[in-house]
Amino acid sequence: MKPSRYFIINFGCQMNVRDCERMEGILRERGIQASENSDSADLILINTCTVRDKPERKALSMVGRFCQAKERTRPELILGICGCVSQQYQEKLLDRFPGLNFALGTNQVAKLGEVLDQVLTGKRVLRTEWADADDPDLLFRISLDQPSGGVSQFVTIMEGCDNYCAFCVVPYVRGPEISRNPDEIISEVQAWSEKGVKETVLLGQNVNSYGIKNGSGVDFPALLKRVARVDGIERIRFTTNHPKDLSDRLIEAMAGERKICEQIHLPLQAGSDHILELMGRNYTGDQYLGLIEKLRSAMPEIGIGTDLIVGFPGETEPDFQRTLELAERIEFDEAFTFRYCSRPMTRAANYPDQVPEPVKLERLYRLSSAVSRITEKKNQAQAGKVKEILVEGVSKSDPERLTGRSREGRLVHIPAQGHRGLQGRLVSANIKRSLKHSLLGEVVARVDNEGNRQGEEQCILR
Repeated sequence: MKPSRYFIINFGCQMNVRDCERMEGILRERGIQASENSDSADLILINTCTVRDKPERKALSMVGRFCQAKERTRPELILGICGCVSQQYQEKLLDRFPGLNFALGTNQVAKLGEVLDQVLTGKRVLRTEWADADDPDLLFRISLDQPSGGVSQFVTIMEGCDNYCAFCVVPYVRGPEISRNPDEIISEVQAWSEKGVKETVLLGQNVNSYGIKNGSGVDFPALLKRVARVDGIERIRFTTNHPKDLSDRLIEAMAGERKICEQIHLPLQAGSDHILELMGRNYTGDQYLGLIEKLRSAMPEIGIGTDLIVGFPGETEPDFQRTLELAERIEFDEAFTFRYCSRPMTRAANYPDQVPEPVKLERLYRLSSAVSRITEKKNQAQAGKVKEILVEGVSKSDPERLTGRSREGRLVHIPAQGHRGLQGRLVSANIKRSLKHSLLGEVVARVDNEGNRQGEEQCILR
C-alpha cells in the first residue's frame, strides 16, 4: 500500500539537512505528507552520518528499534536508511536488519521515488552507486515547489571530496569532488529569493576548491560575486573550508562584497606540524596562523570557527600542547572539539601508536575548557557594540524574544514586543550583555539594502 505520511530522522550535518530537504520535496511531489511524529507515519527515513562513531551508533540503534516495532506491531511500515552509513555498509545493512526495506546512498537521493516504487512491489532495494559528473540531477536538483526553510536557505554548490585526510571517511562515503554548474546555482538562489529567503548558505565539503576541477571558468570567489548580485539576497555565508585552498582572492571577495558575511569556519584539526603531516592536511601551524592574520587584517571583526581533534595516533603531550597553544593564541569565536575515533577505510585506522582512550578524554576536557573560556570572553566583549542582525523569527526557547544572527555568526536575542514584524529584516542592535552561547540586545535602527541605518527606534530589553 502506498505510504501517506512520512517522518525523517536526521543524524548529521548541514549537508544532511540539505539532503533531507531534497527527500521531502520528492515525497511531497508524490502526495506523501509530513507527519509530526514517527508513530503516525507509515514511511520512516533515517538519514545518517558516519564522520564520527557516536551518530553512527545512534542511527543504527534506532533502525534496530524500528525493525523490532515493525515485526511486533507495525508490519505495514516502510523503513529506509539513507546517507553515509548506507554508503559505508551497503548490503550488510539489509542482512543485519531484516525489517529494513531499502538503503539509499549519498549520491542516490534523487532516486528515492523510484526506490519507493520498487519497495511497493515487494522488493528490498539497495542503491549506492556513485553519481556521474555528467548527471548532476542526482546530486543537486531540489524541488523548488516546496516552502523555503525560512529566512535562511542552504544551497549545495559541490559534492564529495578529493583530499583523503587520514582521519576522514567523507571521500569514501560522499564520493569524488563534483562542482555544480554555476548557472544552476544562481537559478536556485534566485528562486529562493523570490520565496522570501534573505540569506543563502553555500554548502560543500571544501567550497574553496569549487570549480577548479571541472574547468567551468568560475571559481569560488567568482561564484560568490555572482550570488551577491541576486536581488533580494541580503547575506551570503558558506561552509566548509580547507586551509590549504583558502586563497587571497577569496579573502578579498569577502572583504569587498557587503553581502558576504564576515564569518568563516576554517578547521585547524591540530596545532602540531608532526600531527598535521600524519593527518595529510598539507599545511603547517605557522601557515594556518598566516591565514588567520590575513583574514583579521582584511576583516577585523570576522568570526572564525574551527574543528580540533585530540588523541590522533602518535599525538604526544607536546603535540597536544601545541594545539592548545594555537587555540589560545588565535582565540577562535567558535571551536568544535573532538576526540579522535577510528573510522573504517581511513588510513589512520591502521596507524601505530593509537592513543589510549583515558588520555584522549583528559586532553579533550582540557581543550574544551580552554576554548569555552575563550568563547565566553569573546562574547562578553560584544557588550556595548552595535551589530547588524538578520532577524530569523521567534526564539524556540522564549516566545517573548526574537532571534537572529550577527554578520559574524553570533546568535542574538532581541525583545519581541513591538517588533514581531521584523522577521527577515536587517536591524541594528545594541548588544547589552552575553549569555553562555548567545547575546542579548535591543533594536536601535533598521538597515536598508545598502547597509545604511534608517529610522532610529528604541526598544528597551526587559
